[in-house]
Amino acid sequence: MRPVYVRGCAVVRTWADASRNLTEFIYQGVAKALADAECTASDVDGVVLGAHDVVDGRGLTSMVTAPGAAAYLKDEVRLSEDGATAMVVGVARVRAGTNNVCVVAAWGRASEGQPDAISHALFNPFFARPLGLTELSVSAMRAAAALRHFPDYREWRDQVAYQRAHIGGPPQRRPARAIPLNVDDLPTWADVVAAVVLTAEPGPVEVRGVGMSTEPYEIGDRDLLGFPALTRASATALDMAGTTIADIGIFELDGLTTFDDALAVEAVGAAPPGQGMRFLAQSNSVNQDGGSAAGYCAPAMGLLRVAHASLALRWGPHELALATGSSVVAAQTQASIVLRRTGNEVFL
Repeated sequence: MRPVYVRGCAVVRTWADASRNLTEFIYQGVAKALADAECTASDVDGVVLGAHDVVDGRGLTSMVTAPGAAAYLKDEVRLSEDGATAMVVGVARVRAGTNNVCVVAAWGRASEGQPDAISHALFNPFFARPLGLTELSVSAMRAAAALRHFPDYREWRDQVAYQRAHIGGPPQRRPARAIPLNVDDLPTWADVVAAVVLTAEPGPVEVRGVGMSTEPYEIGDRDLLGFPALTRASATALDMAGTTIADIGIFELDGLTTFDDALAVEAVGAAPPGQGMRFLAQSNSVNQDGGSAAGYCAPAMGLLRVAHASLALRWGPHELALATGSSVVAAQTQASIVLRRTGNEVFL
């Protein structure tokens, strides 16, 4: 199988920019990624998209939005999944020789819809929706379980919240508080485009390993104190990369709230059970942009984490990074990607 490289990437985060429609917004992010890779749309022979009809408010959304992602007259596939899952598919296509230059793009525009209402619509219409469940309410249940079982979480949550409160990002537009989450635990809704250019030709960052896994659909069948799907996906990616979690210097973990971030730290093995919040407070290796406080909208966040990990490897001292993405319903599916800095600066 062929090696796969991240040759270029870009992230655009804003809020309710009336000067651009959704297609123009997508075009801006993808054009920046192509420019970063020193490629043009004519070099691209495949496109993988992560986009959701309900989030976009457009049936078969890729019929309208794909051209903005350089997919016009190209081999294109769309997943109604997180952008990290789209990244895994893109990696498989390049590794198998189906594509030589593949654009992976994901986006979400929270200013065009109501994120809580959208997430509520994804739950089972007979057994879950009547309870008013949303992704945020599931995160609140996780937070309650963590506070009940892990005393360390209560001790360190205020410091993590304080750090997040000083993150600069889009205008502050947050969901209504869900007990026991505090305001600074919550995401800041944003309009987000993330794009990555994958190639078989050597680039500054190599994709060393990928993994995917899933949990039961029903919330009552899940472990609220962990992300077992994330544990399995990360173990697969690390094994494929021939490395261990101890070698990872950068963690870009997709989490809706501070508690999701902390539990994700434990799920990937960076901290022991009950110590995830302490790890967030004491380490600067996790989500250096501030995570969901810097601007959040599914399903773009996993690919945003991949892009940030790639950029951190290019410009920082670390050699290895782990990026993850979670998806509907309430982090049911998980994708993990291990990236390695190659030292090849020809494209920078």
